Amino acid sequence: MLKNFVFLMSFAAAALFYGCTRDNPLGPVQSPNDPSTDDLQTFVLKSAADSRLPAPEVEDREATPDEWLMLQEMMRHGRHGQHPAPADDPSIFWNSATTSFGIKANFPPPKLARAYALVHVAIYDALAARHARHGHRLISSVVGAGAGATVLLYLFPADSVQILNSVSLQLQADSNLSIRKVMRSWVLGRIVGQLVVERGKHDNSDAVYTGTPPTGDGIWTGTNPVLPMTGMWQTWITTSGSEFQPKAPYVFGSHEDSVDVQEVLDSSLHRTADQIAIVHKWADLPPPTIWNISLKNRITSNNLNSFRSARAYAYLNVAMYDAFISCWLTKYAYWIARPFQRIPGLTTVIKTPNFPTYSSGHSTVSAAAAQVLSELFPSEQAFFDGEAHEAAMSRLLGGIHFRHDNEQGLAVGKKIGRKVVHVMRHDRSMMLAEDD
Repeated sequence: MLKNFVFLMSFAAAALFYGCTRDNPLGPVQSPNDPSTDDLQTFVLKSAADSRLPAPEVEDREATPDEWLMLQEMMRHGRHGQHPAPADDPSIFWNSATTSFGIKANFPPPKLARAYALVHVAIYDALAARHARHGHRLISSVVGAGAGATVLLYLFPADSVQILNSVSLQLQADSNLSIRKVMRSWVLGRIVGQLVVERGKHDNSDAVYTGTPPTGDGIWTGTNPVLPMTGMWQTWITTSGSEFQPKAPYVFGSHEDSVDVQEVLDSSLHRTADQIAIVHKWADLPPPTIWNISLKNRITSNNLNSFRSARAYAYLNVAMYDAFISCWLTKYAYWIARPFQRIPGLTTVIKTPNFPTYSSGHSTVSAAAAQVLSELFPSEQAFFDGEAHEAAMSRLLGGIHFRHDNEQGLAVGKKIGRKVVHVMRHDRSMMLAEDD
């Protein structure tokens, strides 16, 4: 416990030292498709030569005394104590950790998507800098640990001990390497992680709703709605949540609206076992987690190296995060009632989430994810598109969304995903990814 406390103090000391001696970490950052990034498609770094990064070859000069002490202890423990299996791909490893901490904290899906995006942007940018500046001379798993753990400590401070235990596993797997090489790798990742944390502290995710929900026919009638300010959060690739918005919802009581209501009722009266299974397939885990698992399976089966893996995770998760922001802006622009609020006695398969119905978050996020995964694994495009449509349909089958919610969510999510794919296709950092 004392060692963990010392290590936590090292993070605080490093952050203080870093903030006092470096350029403003919130200085201007190039847009993702700006050619001045030296062909690196980074998110918070201006380029591989970003002045906020430590000087190449001497990154360890920016380590704190407590960092030296703690990393030495972790590596010594690995040499003379436990002998864990080699470290996983850093993106897979820290994605799993983010999932565990996010679900334990009961993060709503948009907040979980934000956590995934911050962690994976940090890992990708750190590995991009490692590839461009050092090639194989720094350790990808330790660079990833520095970036991922720094962001997770910001997101989940109550889980600091478990996060540091995860770091220890990564360092023990590389325990035969020199402490200086480990430290150089760690510091590079940690500093990129701090840049991402600074971005997170200013992304408007702490905005507080002070408005008054509307009232009227067909308007959502719940209390304490979940994250009504999400639509105002800072996006990664889209210009804002308002860049892609759906058509207006059907007018209450119109023919189209009545057809939608009747369909949900009819579906609830004739559900099959297979349909109920589909509902649970897409509801038992948050949608960002489901799509991250899908990516993990393909990274493993295709033997992607750590840089390609980090790039894939970063683009998938910023796409889903931007999709949530767009969708939540829609939800709280219209405040449309959920099916159970309009259909007396409606039986749902799952509990209805505590926010308005229009449009569907599952549909929007899944369509965006399908576009990114189709770009990464084009031979499976039909499968990913089918999964997105199934995710959308699962919400109607479960009795918690109308068809129009799902159709408009799919349309907007597809547009967001296509914009992310456009950025990916102009990303020349892939030339760095041939070797790990």
